[in-house]
Amino acid sequence: MTAHLTIAEARRIAVTAQGLHTAATAPKGLAEVLDRLGCVQIDSMSAVRRSHELVLLGRGVPAQQVQRLGTADGDRVSFEGMAHALSLVPVDLWPALGFRRRRILAHGWRGPAVDQAAVERARDLLGRQGQVRLRDFGGSTGTGWERTSDHRWALEWLAATGGAVCAVRERWERIYSLPELALRRDLLEADLPDEECVRVLCRRAADALGVATAKEIADYFRLRPQEARAGLESLGLEQCTVANWREPAWLSPAAAAAALEVDGDAVTPLSPFDSLVWTRERQQRLFGKDYRLEAYKPAAKRAFGYFALPILHGSDLVGRVALRRANNTLVVENTELDPGTPPAVLDRAVSAVAEWTSCDTVVSERTVHG
Repeated sequence: MTAHLTIAEARRIAVTAQGLHTAATAPKGLAEVLDRLGCVQIDSMSAVRRSHELVLLGRGVPAQQVQRLGTADGDRVSFEGMAHALSLVPVDLWPALGFRRRRILAHGWRGPAVDQAAVERARDLLGRQGQVRLRDFGGSTGTGWERTSDHRWALEWLAATGGAVCAVRERWERIYSLPELALRRDLLEADLPDEECVRVLCRRAADALGVATAKEIADYFRLRPQEARAGLESLGLEQCTVANWREPAWLSPAAAAAALEVDGDAVTPLSPFDSLVWTRERQQRLFGKDYRLEAYKPAAKRAFGYFALPILHGSDLVGRVALRRANNTLVVENTELDPGTPPAVLDRAVSAVAEWTSCDTVVSERTVHG
C-alpha cells in the first residue's frame, strides 16, 4: 500500500533525516554528521563563517572538530569532490563516485579546456613530491571568478579523474595529494560498476532527505534523472504521496525512525547552502518558503540582505536573519519572522551564530517583522 503523508509529517521526516532537532537521531561528531548527510556543500562566502562550518555547527559538531576539518591536524574523514556542487564527501563514498571519474576520463568535462602538457607536468611533480599546490606552478592570473591558469585546471582535472585527491587545505589553499597518501587502500581498490555506484548514491541521498521526489534524490549528488530513477527502482524503496505535492515521493527505510517526536522548541540558524534548504523548489514544497540568496546581486537590488540564514524552529522555517561579522561584532542587517513566532526565537538564532563566531557584541541595524 502506498503511504500518504501530511506536509507536517514530511517536514518532520526531512528534518530528522538531516540530523536536526531530535536527540534520538542527532549525530555526535564530525564523522557521524558527514556519514548522515553524504555531502556538505562548500562555498567560499564568509560573511559569517564558511557555509560548511555552519552546517556542521548547526548539527552539534564541536567547534574544535570543525576548526580542524580539512587541515593537516584534522581527522581524514572527507575529501573534496563534485557531489552537490563542490562538496566535502565522506571518504567511504570514494568508490561510489568512481563512475563519474570514469565518465570524465572517457568523455571530458564541461569545464575549461585542459592543457595535457600541464597535466603531465602536474602529474610528474605530484609523483615526486606526494603533494602539490597551485603556487608550485606559479599560481594563477586574474581575481575572483576570473582566476585562471593552465595548471589550475590541470590539477582540477587530476582531482576530478582520480589522479589526485584534495583532502586538506591550508588557509583555504587547496593541497593535492597522491590518492594513496590521502585514502585507505581498500577504498582505492574497490571497483564498483556504474550501476552500483548510482544505487549507493541514490540510497545515501534518500536516507539523507528522508522523503523526496526522484528529482530531488537525483539532484543531491547531481545524478542524471534517468540514472536516479533506475537506481531507485532497483533499490525497491517504498513510494508515497505527500499532501499538495504533484509528484510521488520515495521514502527512506530509515524514515520510520523519523516519526520520533521533533523537539518543537529547538532553534537552528541554517546556512543558505544547507542540504535541508539548498534547492528553492524543495524549500517551497516542504516549508512554503522561497528564501533567495541575494549575495550575488548588486547591493541596491537586494530586497533582504547579503547573507540570510533561514531559521528552523522545531520542524518549521519561521523566518530568516541577514548577518555579517565585523571582527568581534555580529551585525544584524535585517530580520523576518512569521506572525505569531515568539521574538525569542530570533534572539536564540542570533545568539547561536554569535557563539559560533566568537563575537562578543551584537549590533542591530534594522528589523522587519513578517
